[in-house]
This record gives sequence, C-alpha cells and structure tokens, in this order.
Amino acid sequence: MLRLTCPNCRKDSYSIDVESFSACMCCGFRFSGKYGPDKRCETRVQQEIPFAFSHSSQDFKAVTFDLSEKGLGIRISGNAHITIGDVLNLTIGGNSIMAKVMWLKRLPDRSLAGLKRLN
Repeated sequence: MLRLTCPNCRKDSYSIDVESFSACMCCGFRFSGKYGPDKRCETRVQQEIPFAFSHSSQDFKAVTFDLSEKGLGIRISGNAHITIGDVLNLTIGGNSIMAKVMWLKRLPDRSLAGLKRLN
C-alpha cells in the first residue's frame, strides 16, 4: 500500500499504486497519485462485460472494466493494432456504441484503452 496525500482535504489516503483512481477515506474525493483529481463528472461503474469487435480488418476479444455515461475502459486481448484517435464501433451487451480511443496502454499480452462515447 502506498500513502498519498489527498489534494482535497490534505489528509493521508492509501492506494495500491500511484496510477489507480481511489476515493479518499476521509472526504471521498477521487484522485490518483500520478494523474491527480479524477476529471470525470459522472460515476464510474466497475463492470466486466466480454465482447468482440473488428477494426482495420482484424477481430479482437475484449472486456469492459469500467463504464460511465460518457466513456468506458476496455481490456483488449493480444496485440491490438489501434491508436489514439481511432473510432471504434462496438456492440456491448446488445448496445451499439461508437467510441473514440482517448488513451492506450500496451502490455505484453493485452492492451488497456480509455474510450469516449460519441453516440
């Protein structure tokens, strides 16, 4: 566990790493040690929904890890050839979603992406 100072109430808060957004135990303010205050205004829901999608003539398997009204986070299996700024057409849980890739983190066996909903 890492001890971080809450930027809102200035009291000690704890997190498993500096990148994760966590709520301060004293005041509930969401922040990350690396990225600062959480810039999303809407609530995030931690939910894993598996889905598949196609992009640039390639098929990918993915799962959501966080959903909100204006965006979502996904884990993509394997080496995904997507880039920041790409627009993806997804079908998740029966809902059609058009989303723009806002950030991308490539790992050896998967990629993590933050998407902004466009519809």
